[in-house]
Amino acid sequence: MFASSKSWTGAGGLVASLLVVAACTEATVGGEPREAPRAPAESKTADPYDDSPYRLGEVPLHAGFSPDPRVVSGSAVGEIPARSIHRKCRGWISETPDYLLAADTAFFNLRILVRSSSDTLLVVRKPSGAVLCNDNRSGTKDPMLRSHFPIGTTQVWIGVQDEGATADYRLGFSEVKWHSSSIPLPDTD
Repeated sequence: MFASSKSWTGAGGLVASLLVVAACTEATVGGEPREAPRAPAESKTADPYDDSPYRLGEVPLHAGFSPDPRVVSGSAVGEIPARSIHRKCRGWISETPDYLLAADTAFFNLRILVRSSSDTLLVVRKPSGAVLCNDNRSGTKDPMLRSHFPIGTTQVWIGVQDEGATADYRLGFSEVKWHSSSIPLPDTD
């Protein structure tokens, strides 16, 4: 049961011998050994949005996609402040991304535009963690972002100006220059 005194020398040996004695003298409850204490949970310092599911869908894109613009629809909800994603974003967004842009090729100059009857905002988080926000484009209430997007998954939120508000929208992706009028409003179907 006990090892020779040579193996127990030094500070490490002292700790080891105390652990052996503690294991041999552990109290039991009703003849059963007590449950070992659980290790404290690791604190999660990773970004809480890294593995977020999407609310409405995934938009797979590759260079030269057709039709251009690629358009999807949805309804924005104002659940959490957009500043929770980035301090410079204003308005309210859903807790999870509305869409995931799944790019299997890099885009040098991709445009993302939201079209709605309501005043909306657009928040995009690239695979690198860089966040882009826009709530108005050229004096309109239709937000647009134009940027490079690497291969990978980009999170896209469409938000509203007020907490608890909702807004129907169309979200468009394009590699060519186009105007918001290229996308019909959601209520014109």
